[in-house]
Amino acid sequence: MNNIVTKPLAFSLPEEASDNINQVAAARVAEKLPMIEQASRAFDRNNSQTTLNMMTLTMLNGHSPYRMLRQVTAEVEKRKMALSEAQVSHAEVRVAIMELEGHAENDIVAEAKLRNRRHSLITLENKINGSVKDIATLIDSYENIKEKFEIDEWDEEAFEREEKRHHVRRSFELMYRNLMDGSRANTATIEYMQQYGIHPQLAFTEVSGYIKYSAERIANKQFLHSNDLEDFLDEMADKYYKSADATSERIFGKSDFLNTEYMMRLEKPKEQ
Repeated sequence: MNNIVTKPLAFSLPEEASDNINQVAAARVAEKLPMIEQASRAFDRNNSQTTLNMMTLTMLNGHSPYRMLRQVTAEVEKRKMALSEAQVSHAEVRVAIMELEGHAENDIVAEAKLRNRRHSLITLENKINGSVKDIATLIDSYENIKEKFEIDEWDEEAFEREEKRHHVRRSFELMYRNLMDGSRANTATIEYMQQYGIHPQLAFTEVSGYIKYSAERIANKQFLHSNDLEDFLDEMADKYYKSADATSERIFGKSDFLNTEYMMRLEKPKEQ
């Protein structure tokens, strides 16, 4: 297929419409629109790298490394699907442009459609570029997380082994939010804690104590970072994650109910 040369986008109106158009505004647009179009290429995706890393990957996941890794794979998969669909649209627009180029010279409707298709091609390629940049950003995040938490290779089994600890940590995080928001634990948080073996009143006491301790330090002019809260949540996860095992034993008669035969697992290298 021939290469499409994307020409600078220009808008034109029939002569009979010129009296209805503000010529000063039209001249201003003609002069400055390329500058705006150039700037818009920096925002060819929904999220910035900062938002993608600091918010999207931690949404509902907290700072769980395996949860964040899984979120990376999900976000990449969404963008792969978008790229797969975009390549079809891109091919269709290219074909339409080539067909119109043969008729646009003496046909004002075909000429207008050609400009429209060229604009669509530019917009589509900008979106494709945004998806590619997102995937590159996510690959960087994936590698950074693995390096930070010293995760060499991981599979479904490794993910499942961390799930109980994640949910225990998350339940304490929700308890903290409840107490900060309304000084009481809501029903959903209480139920969540019971599902993973955490006595709600014990958690209430732990979190209340942390809030009081934090307030005292702030009153003494100590500048607390949110990492202090994350460290507290890590401490609670390490202290109470085995409570989930006791709940598993009560319900299923065993602390480890995972069946690795149903999981995607990496094969261990054979010993030489």
